[in-house]
Amino acid sequence: MNKRLCVLGAVLLCSVSSAAMAQQVTGPLTGPYIGGGIGGSFPLPSQATGPSPQASSSVTYDAGITSEFSGGYEFGNGFRAELQLGSSTNNVDKSAHGTLAGGGHTTEYNLFGNVLYDFYGLGLPIVPHVGVGVGEMLLRTAGVTTAAGSAAINGHSAVVGYQGIVGVEYPIMPQVKLGLDYRYIGSEDADETESFGGTSQVAHYAFHSNNILLTVRVQFGTPPAAPAPLPAVVTPPPAPPAKAPEVQRAFQVFFDFNKSDITAAAAKVIQAASDSVKAGHMTQINVTGHTDTVGSAKYNQALSERRAAAVKAQLVADGVPTAEIMTSGVGKTGLLVPTADGVREPQNRRAEIVLQ
Repeated sequence: MNKRLCVLGAVLLCSVSSAAMAQQVTGPLTGPYIGGGIGGSFPLPSQATGPSPQASSSVTYDAGITSEFSGGYEFGNGFRAELQLGSSTNNVDKSAHGTLAGGGHTTEYNLFGNVLYDFYGLGLPIVPHVGVGVGEMLLRTAGVTTAAGSAAINGHSAVVGYQGIVGVEYPIMPQVKLGLDYRYIGSEDADETESFGGTSQVAHYAFHSNNILLTVRVQFGTPPAAPAPLPAVVTPPPAPPAKAPEVQRAFQVFFDFNKSDITAAAAKVIQAASDSVKAGHMTQINVTGHTDTVGSAKYNQALSERRAAAVKAQLVADGVPTAEIMTSGVGKTGLLVPTADGVREPQNRRAEIVLQ
């Protein structure tokens, strides 16, 4: 039994480790979850003590099966709290300091309140965690022989129990996690009734076990809200010195949505650019058309070129020689205000006039 459970634990560990190389995990969630686990229980030898030599015996156990079900809540910062209901059953291997053949079994039921912490942000495809739990354990003992041919401990006792948890989890789906846990479970001394020679007496013993569990946890929470991005700030060009004014060299002409028509406001900007060309004796004017992110790349490329051409036509109408004007369009690739695709942003619907 021990060998089979050890092999099972090794296989589970290898499967989780291999799967974990596939992808990165997301951050912590906020909200409720449920989970469960099953695996092997490996109790430590128990020392029963009582008023007679028959009640004072060492008991060792075979490996057994353990399982648990839990429900809890994640707080979005790595911490989570849960209630766990679990059990394990182990047959006796030897008793009376290893001189008697095994007989009887001990079943342990537990109700624990656990607090755990998940270590997100390590850059790993798995998430390690640690935790502690405390609660009540019900120990049921049946037919545990402590003296040759006669003494047997039977009964049940409710005691305070505790556990320590170390494990890892891997997301097999966005909100479903496969895990592998080591849990150390212990209890305070329990009182059990020993029958011997027609009389009954009380024996005391504590239950301690190492446990390896394969777990599954289903989360119903959502990721914490990301902080809102700061709005983009467009800084106007600095004012030229009063004593030595310089000719303005850059202008922004804005358009209505899906239009390349020159508005009244745009015409004033173009006239100012034309005046700067004449005042500074500029001989090269670059006009670049832009769009927002609504529509396909092909459509927006053509729209940006039409906007550049419309600005050129207005410059020519204002007296700028056509041979000095170069136009181009960059579609939705040269955003003034970065946005997601499909966003109507007025400041991105523009043409830039640069004088050289």
